[in-house]
Amino acid sequence: MASAPHHNERYELLDELRGIAALIVLLFHVGTRTGAPAIAANGYLAVDFFFMLSGFVIAQAYGKRLSSGMSFTDFTRRRLARMMPIVLLGVCLGTAYALTRWFAAPSRSDSLGGILASAALNGMLIPKWWHGQATGWEVFPINGPLWSLFFEVVINLAWAGLLVSKRRAFLVAATLASMIALILVAGHYRSMDLGWDLPTLPGGLARVSFGFLIGLLIHAVRDRLPRLGKGAASLSVALIVAALVLPLHAVPWLIGLTVMVLPAALMLAVCAGHQRLIPGAGFLGAISYSVYGLHVPFLALYSGLAERVSGRSEAGFEAYLVVPAILAIAALATHYYDGPAQRLLRRWIGEQRQPTRLGETSGLNASPQSRPQ
Repeated sequence: MASAPHHNERYELLDELRGIAALIVLLFHVGTRTGAPAIAANGYLAVDFFFMLSGFVIAQAYGKRLSSGMSFTDFTRRRLARMMPIVLLGVCLGTAYALTRWFAAPSRSDSLGGILASAALNGMLIPKWWHGQATGWEVFPINGPLWSLFFEVVINLAWAGLLVSKRRAFLVAATLASMIALILVAGHYRSMDLGWDLPTLPGGLARVSFGFLIGLLIHAVRDRLPRLGKGAASLSVALIVAALVLPLHAVPWLIGLTVMVLPAALMLAVCAGHQRLIPGAGFLGAISYSVYGLHVPFLALYSGLAERVSGRSEAGFEAYLVVPAILAIAALATHYYDGPAQRLLRRWIGEQRQPTRLGETSGLNASPQSRPQ
């Protein structure tokens, strides 16, 4: 089927895929955080898909603006205004849980000083670099998923400052180099679940580099892709669900899912254009960032309370009943907190931004939605 220009396309299916992936991350963490039977074996690979989505969406939203004069500082302010409200709320919730746990079970917690220091760093999206009594080498112990948002900020700024003007040939070479680095580091650690603790931090850098760059590359060739309609949309969703849910644990399989299946799902979603597929998935997409950024503190609280009440360290399938409650909390946070906070920050940024020389652009007022990242 003939290709068509995609310049002003709104890729509706990307919102649905973002929501589906965020839901699967939540299901994955219900299993890992409560001990409930796993139903999303490789849900952590959703982070790699988020990185790919981020590369595509950021290039779509900011590529022309940066090439047309938007300053690096303006870009940085806009990205932080988009990301930080949920980061700060997640850190507040995580700190409240950590302090409650320290009060109730100090022998199973980090020290009070360690908790407060971690909270201060994590609230600024800075990794913790010391070994904690309970959290070990985890770099964002106050709210685990923030490790991926840290890397997203790093890659966003690297792209805006260094890569946005690079030619497509350079982008292809960089993507191949990052893929090789990812394969090597996954083979070294014998895992793809990398980046959330200090020893595997290089693995997180490899994951975000490949994911973001493959998203940029797909964006660069989007006008050459054919329009494939609902067939492509259905296959894209099927690939995402299969990659994240099927119990394939061997590292070669995981590498294949990351470097082939997830990029194929993104490319098919772009080929689907404005297609919508699953009722309710758009709603999940709208609240996906709040789901991703807030769910772990609530799961930790549920797990601790359930263990005290039942006396069991591992939950059953009943743990998944917490999922609708977390989705509802995320919806409320998105509507009543994240949206207003972003608007307030954007207005503040607009008031603070001053051109430094005649003709310097101050950017646009609108701030496009990204992912849970």
